[in-house]
Amino acid sequence: MNNLPIELIQSVVDNVSDTVDLLQLRAVNSTCRDLATPNVFRKICVRNSVKSAQSALQIFMTPSLASEVREVVYDHRDNHVFRLFSSSEVEVTDCDEIEIADLEECLGETFCSLSSLSNLESVTLNFWPTFVSQTGLEKPEHPFWFANRQLTIIHAVFHSMMNASSSPSPSMGIQSLTMNNIALMPSACYDFVHSLTNSPLTHLSISVISNADLWAWSGSKALNSSLAALLPVPNTRLTSLEIRSPTGLYHNPSTQLGAYTYPSLENLVLENITFDHVAPEDGLEEFILRHKNTLRRLEVRSCASYVQSATAPIRKWSAIWERLEKELTGLKEIAVGSEDCGYAILHPSEGYIRDSTVTASVPSLVEDDARMLKEFCGRVNVIAA
Repeated sequence: MNNLPIELIQSVVDNVSDTVDLLQLRAVNSTCRDLATPNVFRKICVRNSVKSAQSALQIFMTPSLASEVREVVYDHRDNHVFRLFSSSEVEVTDCDEIEIADLEECLGETFCSLSSLSNLESVTLNFWPTFVSQTGLEKPEHPFWFANRQLTIIHAVFHSMMNASSSPSPSMGIQSLTMNNIALMPSACYDFVHSLTNSPLTHLSISVISNADLWAWSGSKALNSSLAALLPVPNTRLTSLEIRSPTGLYHNPSTQLGAYTYPSLENLVLENITFDHVAPEDGLEEFILRHKNTLRRLEVRSCASYVQSATAPIRKWSAIWERLEKELTGLKEIAVGSEDCGYAILHPSEGYIRDSTVTASVPSLVEDDARMLKEFCGRVNVIAA
């Protein structure tokens, strides 16, 4: 191996993707170590366990390894179905509580240390209501601990971004932040988000737990707070924003977006997000239109227009599409899900849900909505061509 050209060894290293194989290759000799190290430590995955968090922290605190880290992913799980456990399903012992508290402290310390990663570009946080015990078993987590762990880790990430931006030789910082399965707590819990006045983010993706899931979990229709609490302060860096609620509708009538404008925003993705029954200045519709000069791509998947009551006026999708078509003249791509955007009501026992009776009660509503969407998409396609 010592006589092989360095280019050939590099080619071999670049074609090895398995981490275990890379670590073994790294142990062959000093040349392989130097060539394999960037590939081994480019992406660090942190599981929801004390052991994994401690291992990651050790890497972050080793300068020669920390400089290689470009991406950190927390608790990635392939083909894992998200499910909240009720309090009655979780048997919490005193031993579990001590272990969970240790885990939370360890995770907080690990993610606070992201500021030591001078070349870090991307962070993905996946929150699942289970933890891996010291014995290696996966256990359901009490709702309190699940919500508290989210706050601890998100706070730690923002703390690290703040530290990085105020260091004597600040780096570019985290450019992409993805947060999945967020149970939105009261807005005051996220005051630290707006304390970061110099956000380095160019891409932000927020995936929240649906109102219906939180209602079934907690018994409260009002638990999902305003997603505006997680939005960065207005800045010129943010170019891409994704707001999703994959498992069902998200709606909070107190969400006020009037203070949020991102002069460089080009991509906006909305999934299962409910539009207001009117178009207030601080509503979602106006938020889209405030970015008409820069927005180039708009994705709207399975969203709904909120119907306040059977006698209240309906904010028809045909009117929304028509307005967007008229004002978003710079848009080059519009993506709409296979499921038509419909209408939602506040059900007394189930919270915000889709309601097909709205379309049934208004003649030609479905046809008008589909026609205006087709016209909107057609106009965008003409501009893109």
